[in-house]
Amino acid sequence: MSRKTNASCSIILFLIINNTSFATPKYHDDRIMVYINNKIIDFRISDDLKTTNVPDINNLIQSFNARSIKQWLPNARPTDKNHDVYLDRFHVIYFGSSKNNIDAISERFKLIDAITISEKVAIVEPAYVPNDSLWDQLYGLSQIKADLAFDLWDIDGGEIPGQMENGEIVVAIPDIGLKWSHPDLIDNIWQNLGEDLDGDGVVLELIDGIWTFDPDDENGVDDDEDGYIDNFIGYDVAMDDNDPWPLNLTHVHGTKVAGNVSAVTNNGIGLSSVGYSVKLMGVNANSNINEPWYLTHTNEAVLAAAQMGADIINCSWVSGYSNANNNFFQIIHSEYGSIVLGAAGNGVNNGGVSDTTDFNPRYPAGYENVLSVTALGAGDSFNCWSNVHETVDISAPGEFIICAYTYRDTLYALGTGTSYATPLTAGAIALVKSLIPNADNETVISKILNTAGHYPDMIRTCGGQSIEGLVGSGQLNIHRAVLATRYPELLVKDVQFQTDDGFINPGETITINVTIQNSSGFEPAEDWVAILSTDEPGFDVIDNQIQGNGVPLLESEEFTGQFIFTSNEDALLGDIPFNIQFSATSGDYSYESDAEILVPVSLGLIGFPIENVSIHFPPTITDLDGNNYSEIYFDTDSLMHGKWLGGSDFNNFPFNSGSNISTGNAVGDLDGDGNKEIVFGTSAGVIYVISDLGVVHMIYEQEGSILDVPVLSDLDQDGDVEIIFTSNHDSGGVLYAIHDTGDDVSGFPINVSSSTINSCPSIADIESDGLLDIIISTRSWNDQHGWSVNIHAIDGYGALKEGFPFSVEGENSSPVTLIDLDNDNNIELVHAVTLDVMHSQSRILVWGHEGEGMLVNSFETEGVVHGGISVSDMDGNGSMELVFTGDNEHIHAWDPILDTEPTGWPLNLGSSGISEPIIVDVDNDGDLEIMCVSKSNEIHFFHHDGTNYNNFPYISQDSIYSTPAIGDLDNDGDHEVIVGTLSDLRVIDITEEFGDRYTWSSYRGNMYRDGYFDATLVSIKNHGNTTPDEYFLYDNYPNPFNPITKLSFVLPKNSRVSLTIFDTRGMVVKTLLDSEQVSGKSSVNWDGRNEIGLPVSTGLYFYRIEAEGFTETKKMIFLK
Repeated sequence: MSRKTNASCSIILFLIINNTSFATPKYHDDRIMVYINNKIIDFRISDDLKTTNVPDINNLIQSFNARSIKQWLPNARPTDKNHDVYLDRFHVIYFGSSKNNIDAISERFKLIDAITISEKVAIVEPAYVPNDSLWDQLYGLSQIKADLAFDLWDIDGGEIPGQMENGEIVVAIPDIGLKWSHPDLIDNIWQNLGEDLDGDGVVLELIDGIWTFDPDDENGVDDDEDGYIDNFIGYDVAMDDNDPWPLNLTHVHGTKVAGNVSAVTNNGIGLSSVGYSVKLMGVNANSNINEPWYLTHTNEAVLAAAQMGADIINCSWVSGYSNANNNFFQIIHSEYGSIVLGAAGNGVNNGGVSDTTDFNPRYPAGYENVLSVTALGAGDSFNCWSNVHETVDISAPGEFIICAYTYRDTLYALGTGTSYATPLTAGAIALVKSLIPNADNETVISKILNTAGHYPDMIRTCGGQSIEGLVGSGQLNIHRAVLATRYPELLVKDVQFQTDDGFINPGETITINVTIQNSSGFEPAEDWVAILSTDEPGFDVIDNQIQGNGVPLLESEEFTGQFIFTSNEDALLGDIPFNIQFSATSGDYSYESDAEILVPVSLGLIGFPIENVSIHFPPTITDLDGNNYSEIYFDTDSLMHGKWLGGSDFNNFPFNSGSNISTGNAVGDLDGDGNKEIVFGTSAGVIYVISDLGVVHMIYEQEGSILDVPVLSDLDQDGDVEIIFTSNHDSGGVLYAIHDTGDDVSGFPINVSSSTINSCPSIADIESDGLLDIIISTRSWNDQHGWSVNIHAIDGYGALKEGFPFSVEGENSSPVTLIDLDNDNNIELVHAVTLDVMHSQSRILVWGHEGEGMLVNSFETEGVVHGGISVSDMDGNGSMELVFTGDNEHIHAWDPILDTEPTGWPLNLGSSGISEPIIVDVDNDGDLEIMCVSKSNEIHFFHHDGTNYNNFPYISQDSIYSTPAIGDLDNDGDHEVIVGTLSDLRVIDITEEFGDRYTWSSYRGNMYRDGYFDATLVSIKNHGNTTPDEYFLYDNYPNPFNPITKLSFVLPKNSRVSLTIFDTRGMVVKTLLDSEQVSGKSSVNWDGRNEIGLPVSTGLYFYRIEAEGFTETKKMIFLK
């Protein structure tokens, strides 16, 4: 008995309805590519991949019902750039379904400031693309890397995937029939030559355009003695005849399944398949002509397939458990040697995408020795309808899959279900088996399971229940599976460094213990060698090889060997990349690969780095409890950490704020108890004040998003410190000033305007009238003039000052820096304005204290100025420079009074600068050093003349988004640099004694974060260790201070010295010295207490030295 069809008619019909050209570029219609503006330094995506920390992007994601946003190249390094375009800033927005207006959507995303590039995503065609016309729509094949797998054959040279020199691999489809004459199946239908009676090598013939069984082979005899008569291409066990053709053309399931195993590939029409050319055996298991959804003879069909010699049996159907069936499938496995696959099932009610995931097993997939397959959607998504269980072995695409079809006028149709994920896996197993036909089944299966890839949804929840561990080894990856049949896969499993103190210091010789592993499922690595190298200057590999010495490294085996390298004393600090080049053989094949390891070269401290923390805001080093030992404070998610020397937690830290910390922190003694508090804001709009004990001192709640960092100041000059911060609400920007009790300062809050506030406030007495002033900038839109930046000045009572606000052309502004540049006792206002929405140019503006119309000078630079503007006298000429960096990849020190930069400036960073510069005398030579972070995650440290400080720049392979802190953490007289990355907190020990100078030494200038630099406190150069020839009084350090500051002086000869502290009324507060002192440099500490031992109040104090006719007075600020 045979079923017949007209082959030529079907092909013509297909060609009419499918006309696809590969000459025209193709684009995805379900996603766009966007580039995040370089000015957004700290761009973050939420864990659910649906929102970011940029509201404008979130609004469009929600508006267009986007499913997710993901980084395009997660492994791109910050150094991967072309001019000012960085690979790690490209992100893909996925919509989850096709959009017919994808061009318009892309254009809409271009209109927001946060995105500078928005474009469609091109479809990439691999080196080998089958010419089947539906290839573009077969996402599942690309998702399992079938195109890359096909590249491993020389198809154009005649090699065909799935074909072997001898024999063939056969996959049986026990189902509701198989339309075997389908034009995309016929050439891959198994032909049982054991029934080839006439010996012509075929049992199927095309006669008058109709496929039929070879009439010369039909004799009603079981010629091959397998128990089935004239079983030319399979069998119909339900009807007991030799043709597995469907009883009714509505019985589509078996045909749809078969095409997913091995539709004929590269035949110019229709489908492609992972099986490519492996053979299909049809076995009909349904006796009910009117029922296309139930099978009546599954066991008989599976047994027949095994008895007819099927290598692989695909069971795309489910049932309940039975002991009989369990034993049956064990026999199929053990006695017949067939690999059996089963579908995991399509939800609680087997309803597919409209159902919900069931966590119970289905059978036969759940039986031992049956490979269970669950289904994924496009984009590696698990969409909570296919079933999961600990018996599931692997995941594969099974959602909206194009399948072969049975209808006369319809050759292809969509199918969704684990029914289609399972044959995809069956075809992959067949392809692998065709490469290693003599391997046992366990080896073949291991190639598939051990090479499966992790996908993010493997750990998601469905219906409140986690699917972790219930979806098998990962997603099918046929490319890796094919590689595993030929090659080893050598990986670096572990790296350990042998050091004396736990750190790799410049100038040391280090032994690296490297554990190398050959991945599970891969071939043995013979004659293997690993060679270590690096291109970084200052490092030399002196023992560069680990080798097997003739002993192969088998799958899953590990080997630990040693490399040795040495470094120069001036070698760079940071994560230094080294490369391990692997080479090996495996049979007739040669193998090569590379692996990068990072060597952390650092002058570190014991207990650091603190790992597994993601830091987005500047860390702080301060002595919160006043015991003369500093701590480090930093954020990660909702936690504020406090760490002692040694890396241990301080008091009750970390403190959990309950929502993500969204600002930097400020530090000061708010309540006058002698101990400091730490102040920060959260994404919920809450200001927290935390005591040195790590507990809440005060909470203040409001609704807006808090900007940058809270600022501290004795705003109302009542002796207590207030908290001043800015926040943006739906109605506009609001300026807050609150007491440490949580009460509002009189006159606050102030609704500044309906426009948006740009940044945190800055505070100083800008016109020397004895009242502190708050300076903020806002941005507003005018249809005629576009964007403008507005500068506001508000006094401590909440009143707007005369001459403010005033406006300047620009799209955004940095925080304002306050300094008296021209020594007239009035303060200039300095800020950087981004001039256009494309962020191509910025202008540094210097304004007089009077406000509008009082522009002192300006400086233009390319791109955006990032982080803020610091202040320093870098060249020591007595005139202050404004120090800043940004997109033009340089750090500038511009003197707005002389309108010059020091000799050798600006300094080249090699990539965009992203942090506010920090300025200190790190080596006590009387000259200043400057530190900043660049976009390439390098921490630069320059001497004042532009030369690099020892061992810098420091190179990090983890992203740095915040300004480092600097201070003496371990009380050894030298500085430590505190660096927060997105993966850890690091401490770099600077091994030279630091100099005592008042500088811009922390984020926003000081721990109060007020952006004010008191130029009258800047000293001349330190005398260092030279023999003094004159009397000299240094600036106290630190200044401002709490609780202790150091006062130093130089005597050219032995002298009687009087060193006295005065308050602003001229009253003596304390006499520190009144005695004979020897020549040279001397120092004395003041602990902020008066003559009777009581703490003094916050404020301005003077210290005066008198010695042998020499008198000098300087001022200092005591903070609480």
